[in-house]
Amino acid sequence: MNITLFTANVTGMMLLEDLKAEGLFPRVVTYARGFQRTGLACDFEQFEKDFIVTYLSSNNYSECSDILGDIGLPVCIDFTKDFFAGVDIPVIYAHPSLLPLYRGYSAVTEQFERGVAVGGATFYLRSEKIDGGDIVFQTPLRIGFEDYPEDYLAKYAVTCAEFVKALLVKGLDGFSPVPQDDAYAVYLQRKRTRDALIDFNRDSFSLYNHIRAYSRPYFGAYFLNNGQKFVVWRAKPEKWQGDYGSVGCVLNVSDDGIEIACGSGTILLTDVEGFKPEDFPFAIGDCVGRMFSI
Repeated sequence: MNITLFTANVTGMMLLEDLKAEGLFPRVVTYARGFQRTGLACDFEQFEKDFIVTYLSSNNYSECSDILGDIGLPVCIDFTKDFFAGVDIPVIYAHPSLLPLYRGYSAVTEQFERGVAVGGATFYLRSEKIDGGDIVFQTPLRIGFEDYPEDYLAKYAVTCAEFVKALLVKGLDGFSPVPQDDAYAVYLQRKRTRDALIDFNRDSFSLYNHIRAYSRPYFGAYFLNNGQKFVVWRAKPEKWQGDYGSVGCVLNVSDDGIEIACGSGTILLTDVEGFKPEDFPFAIGDCVGRMFSI
């Protein structure tokens, strides 16, 4: 089976490492360095010695079809969703959820934010409806309580590599695509930095999920204090429920992290960008973030 892998970003890097470990080296198409305006963009130069890599500076297939030449069956994993818009060839896309749930962008962040324990990987045929094509293959992926997006994407990349391996052996005819049930479809908007703002008025568990949702490789959850931005990469619920004082109040600082009072329970901030716990610029009793009162 002749396939071309269209991929980019952190997921693409993980995927090529997994394919290399499997001894699989399909042709790879990705974006030229500097073309993408996203913090997730990566440099694929390190893979050139193992893969044939083609670099694009376009988000539209019709603008670069001459450069691409024969691509066989395109398989898109973390690649622009409308790249093949209007092109009448079969294209397989991958998506990091159990479609039709969580269609669109920010599927990983949304699942962590909602506390989803079972996500998934879905491989589907492109259609004019974003993430709405017939499902070629789908499998669940467990999201552990201590998992972060990096952990989930690593599992997802392994599953994508396994699918590519099966596709190379069986071909597209070896699968039986089934239509999605639109009654269960959930569409998502792209997450913006402002969506990652930490609200300490939430309970500790939902706040933990919020911090996880925006953690690496994404832009990070954050709170503001006197104009300074504090990015929190990791945390854990310390006390699950109860009133432990003023919301946003620093309760304890130790080698384990900074304990903050939430609307219910407390949260332990274990990785605040640029600070070790002993360097945190707040003392016990101080309030962080901006609080609102009636």
